[in-house]
Amino acid sequence: MKEYLKNCKFVFGLYCLCLLQLFHSCKHEPQSIILLSEVEETEVIPELISDELVMHPPLQLNDFGSHLMFVTPGMEHSLLFYEKASRKCTAWGKVGNGPDDFISALCVGKKDGKMKLFDSNLRKCVEYELDLKDSVRLKRIRACRFKADSISLLNLHVMESGLMVGYVGYGSEYMFVLLDEEMNCLKTFGNPPLSGHPDKNNLQFYGWFASYKEKLFFASQPLGYLSCFSINERGDVKKEWEVLASPPFYDSQAQKWEKENRVGFYDVCANEQYVFAAYSGMELQDDRLLPQQVWVFSHEGELLKRLRYKNTYVGKMALSDSLLFTMGDDQLMVLNWKEMLN
Repeated sequence: MKEYLKNCKFVFGLYCLCLLQLFHSCKHEPQSIILLSEVEETEVIPELISDELVMHPPLQLNDFGSHLMFVTPGMEHSLLFYEKASRKCTAWGKVGNGPDDFISALCVGKKDGKMKLFDSNLRKCVEYELDLKDSVRLKRIRACRFKADSISLLNLHVMESGLMVGYVGYGSEYMFVLLDEEMNCLKTFGNPPLSGHPDKNNLQFYGWFASYKEKLFFASQPLGYLSCFSINERGDVKKEWEVLASPPFYDSQAQKWEKENRVGFYDVCANEQYVFAAYSGMELQDDRLLPQQVWVFSHEGELLKRLRYKNTYVGKMALSDSLLFTMGDDQLMVLNWKEMLN
């Protein structure tokens, strides 16, 4: 009888262990990634700049001092420049295959009056000299193409050193590829934040880049995943940290996110002190997924502040010296971030 009870305890213990392992495998929560602790929300009321901009929701919002620039997919022109003082809008670029045409344009870098645009469909990166003094003028300087046919790039970001980091949709077990200024592949890096997804397919984790000097920040949109890498001029890559906003829920058999999975970051930007990330936190089954929150992190990955925008959404962001511009639905808003954080 004693031996029987002993065996029962062993079987029960083994059963509990299996259940525990099954629970963790269903949640797919990575053990090496830190799950963020709760930080109290601060409600903010941004200032409305305009709700009359006629465009689809922009893919990007960029600040060029005197102008804001919107990347506008699905419209006749690739870019829309908004002059802050006059509120005048100027469109640029056509959809097509010409030297200055784009199908899916992205602004991937801006520095010293120059700007780089990338097209994932045409696999090209074009550098322009940007003149915004009297009217909007873009002068093409040079262009290069991504030559690795086995890898598809969904996104691209230019570091201050000139090195480029691309987000790999297909073709690599890693999420990122490091490129030189001519778009030649140097190395791949960055393990996906959970297992069970299709091999060499990282579409489930696509997202957005920001950087400050040698630090690269990546924020995933389908998943509340934020990571930081340091990349020096020689191309040496080191992972600094990675955090999760909430546990991921992913069906590895169906290879898709569960309806309870919380949507992550719609945009990210950074300066010398902080990282700003527009966070949704809504479940896939919810009616509205656009963020109403901006989370503020230190460069070390500590969540410092959660700003909740009152009665407005935050789809895309652009950062200036003291202002945070946001665009959600058709509302262009501005907030003094220094007042909120000091």
